[in-house]
Amino acid sequence: MHHIELFGSYTAAATLSGEEITITTTRKDPVPVLCRELINRGIDPNQLVNVSRAGQSVWKADLTAGYWAGIDIIEGDRDGLRTVKYRPFPKGI
Repeated sequence: MHHIELFGSYTAAATLSGEEITITTTRKDPVPVLCRELINRGIDPNQLVNVSRAGQSVWKADLTAGYWAGIDIIEGDRDGLRTVKYRPFPKGI
């Protein structure tokens, strides 16, 4: 199991092979972004991820890194938080 710690609303950190990886986003939950980075660096997408804030689990169940990497949780001006399928930017833009 891999552990991700949240700091505030838009920063998440994890340690991989002794290196701390920190992601800060704006208007987007940092956990999916960090999971995509962890997978790019070699963790198994099927590995469970525990997300916590100040030592307390945020979610009732741990989800896989692949699940997190496949979504984005975005904050809209009118509709608050919503979960959408991750869509990378097309290459060359």
